[in-house]
Amino acid sequence: MKTASELVDAANRSMLDSYRKLVAHSAGGASAEFGGVFAFSSGLPLSLFNGCVVVRRATASDLRMGLAWIGERDVPYRAWIDDRRAPGLSDVAIADGLVRDEHPYPGMVLHPVPEPPSPAPGVVIEAVSTAGLDEHLAVRVADGLGADLAERLFSASFAADPDVKFFTAWLDGRPVGASIAIRSGDVGGIYAVGTLEHARHHGVGTAATWACVAAGISWGCDTIALQASDMGLPIYEAMGFRTVVDYTVLRQPIRT
Repeated sequence: MKTASELVDAANRSMLDSYRKLVAHSAGGASAEFGGVFAFSSGLPLSLFNGCVVVRRATASDLRMGLAWIGERDVPYRAWIDDRRAPGLSDVAIADGLVRDEHPYPGMVLHPVPEPPSPAPGVVIEAVSTAGLDEHLAVRVADGLGADLAERLFSASFAADPDVKFFTAWLDGRPVGASIAIRSGDVGGIYAVGTLEHARHHGVGTAATWACVAAGISWGCDTIALQASDMGLPIYEAMGFRTVVDYTVLRQPIRT
């Protein structure tokens, strides 16, 4: 069994490595490290996929250099900070002009990892790589992501990476959900879980999440990690995930 500190390490490492994978499969993607600050740019015009992650001790100078680096790339961005591991740096980001989210972003883990249950009736989960990618992209587009952005974000090279598994969820024969598993050593990460609005409350998102857990088991991972949205939090808690770290999220101010 991992200790409490090791579980925080697992959650932090999974988050960092997910962005490293994203950058590796993004045309024009780039990253840099400034002491304890990981700065990255996917090149996509979405703040969720550009910014600075601080999950270990760093200096104010480290963060200012990271923010300056990402600020030069003409993309929207955020900062995610583990305040316990990097105390005081949220105030540095605020002084730099960023605005703190009202609520923290929970980093959750499942440990030990149970055997995943069967999907709800009518739900089928399909693992996809380059084959079946069109249906996966169709779900992303139907969920509100532009076709060009979907193709750039969920690329064929990303889907073919041996440390990554894409899943498409089907309900009554139609593709309505998606998720991605990313391996980070002995930690399996769960990312980009989504269900089309008309198909919610049928167990689709839960099944897509359990598919990522199963992927982690197949990789030999003893811990599964994710970051929870407000919508996903109660679902993940019901599955047995627990919050081990709260990330402070800081964004660029809205300009009117």
